[in-house]
Amino acid sequence: MFDELDSGPVKSFHIRNVIISGIGVFSDSYNLYAISLVFYPVMLYLHVGSVAASLLTSISFFGAAIGAILFGALADRIGRKPMYGIDLSLIFIGAFSQLFATNATTLLISRLVMGFGIGGDYVMSPVIMAETSNVRDRGKLMATAFSIMFLLGATLAAFVVQTSALFISPSLSWRVVLAFGSVPALFVIYYRRKISETYRFTARVKGETQPVDTMNSGIKENSVIGKDKVGYLTRLKKSIPVILAGSILWILYDTYSSTFSIYGPITIAANLGLTPVGFTYAAVFLGGLPGTILSLFLIDRVGRKKLVIAGYAGVFIALVLYSLLLINPALFGVSSYARLGNLTGIAAALGFTFYLFNYLFSAMGPATIIGGTIIVPELIPTKIRASGQAINVSIDKIAVALAITSFPLLLMTLGLGYIVMMYAIIAIASSAIMFLMIPEAKGKSLEEISMESSEFMSPHKSNQ
Repeated sequence: MFDELDSGPVKSFHIRNVIISGIGVFSDSYNLYAISLVFYPVMLYLHVGSVAASLLTSISFFGAAIGAILFGALADRIGRKPMYGIDLSLIFIGAFSQLFATNATTLLISRLVMGFGIGGDYVMSPVIMAETSNVRDRGKLMATAFSIMFLLGATLAAFVVQTSALFISPSLSWRVVLAFGSVPALFVIYYRRKISETYRFTARVKGETQPVDTMNSGIKENSVIGKDKVGYLTRLKKSIPVILAGSILWILYDTYSSTFSIYGPITIAANLGLTPVGFTYAAVFLGGLPGTILSLFLIDRVGRKKLVIAGYAGVFIALVLYSLLLINPALFGVSSYARLGNLTGIAAALGFTFYLFNYLFSAMGPATIIGGTIIVPELIPTKIRASGQAINVSIDKIAVALAITSFPLLLMTLGLGYIVMMYAIIAIASSAIMFLMIPEAKGKSLEEISMESSEFMSPHKSNQ
């Protein structure tokens, strides 16, 4: 049906889409991660207690849940193009306004607005990348736009923290760090507003048969493609099982991943005797980036399911070892290097090694495929693709916001060692769900995966 788009090689418009979508993800990552790097200065200079500080780290996720639903519903009704760029405009407004926050309330409002835009981007970018990619390279194109750019955004946040500390007073530097998140978004708002509508939406939802040869279509020839006559609610109802399965996978992944991302530079870094910035650089360059590059090489060769299951197997082993080290260092013969719940010397090096292996294996599969929002956009029909992704994003972000808000309480109640063990169990549960409930998308068109292709009729029949 979309043979020319699906079977062709990677072209210049694919690369432009990766850049335009990826810069948005880069901005999302920076803005979500930066708050963890300036967590203590925010508490100090805005006189924020621990409860309010936890809300500051999670409010953007609540905003993202609302933004995702709004953007998803509109994108399936009026198109991807009208909504693209509005998401980054909201991110720009919310991020930049943090520079002028005078108290916790104004900072909360800024981060809520920013969250609306982040939620929209989590819907729009994966949907557009899925609908415009060729079959052979779809996995790596989507992963590059999301996972690679997400890692680079977190790295930039650490660099801005480090640089601003050299030239700006501590009372102002945290504002600069947070507000700088508006800069990446500003660069691509214009280009997002100029993209064309995806050919799949034009053909299957609008029913138009004459594509425009622009950066998003990749089609030069006229094609007669039947409009999707199945009702919107019928499509959505049939897709609910796979949407919910994808949402559960993402919730489980983000429960441990987002708390590690937000509190890793705070809690785990302190536990291992590292600074937040040093922790970030080491985690990205020694674990996250190598694992993601490996995933890019394998995702379209071995498939999504095998990578996620293999990655989670490594995560499970690494987290069990890290948990046992935290709970009883004597098991590793390093009990003398544990002081008041913190690891020092050899124990700290061993703990960080376990953490890095967890990060490496996660990036190899779960982070790139589940965290990279690849699953749901590939598995459901064009007519409801944005709405289904919106449900996926919204459910996940609400769950993550609650997890992040409750993490300090869990930490005080259970201790880090038992929390890490709980995350290891999540890895096993996620592997089972991926194996049993998620179909393999490797080498298949979006219409084949969603079973739309079985409904296609010849052009003369579809017009009767």
